Amino acid sequence: MRSRKNAGGFTLIELMVVVAIIGALSATAITLFQSQQLRSKRAEGMTNIEALAKSADGYFGEVGAYPSVAGSWPAPFPDPVATAWDAASSAAFGAIGFRAEGAVRYRYDLDATPAECPCASQNCFTAIAFSDLEGDGAPGGVAYFRRDDLGIECPTAIFGWNAPTDPTTGLPIHEAAAAYPGAGGPLAPDDY
Repeated sequence: MRSRKNAGGFTLIELMVVVAIIGALSATAITLFQSQQLRSKRAEGMTNIEALAKSADGYFGEVGAYPSVAGSWPAPFPDPVATAWDAASSAAFGAIGFRAEGAVRYRYDLDATPAECPCASQNCFTAIAFSDLEGDGAPGGVAYFRRDDLGIECPTAIFGWNAPTDPTTGLPIHEAAAAYPGAGGPLAPDDY
């Protein structure tokens, strides 16, 4: 007579527990993967906005004033799909020599005219890269706020954003590229 204890295999309950564990791990992994994808896409905005700010500072060094760019480029309003950096975009930023390489997921703008900046000295500017990477209708972005000698900053002409706040110090972030949350709520990594 054969004993039931020696029979091999798994019980139905053991299989269900394994499947539940695999499902939970998969859900966590997918969420982390999507978050990493968005952070990777945000790196484009951070890199290009730093380059745009350096180009504007170089222009200021040569001309004595910051340039302004009419509109955001490349057109149209952002969506999650990458758009080619076209000839019109290159022409819009031609005075300062800024050009993004390849297709971009962000739209870029530089504000420095008296109509856009409240600083009387005209020694301030705001550069912004904005996108709707998630496709949820709430764009977020990366901005660079150069204050004038009196500490006055330009809000962005696109959304009227002011410098984002550093979560550790509570102070506005100036003279550095900083992420800005989507329009719908608090700062969250998936809004950029």
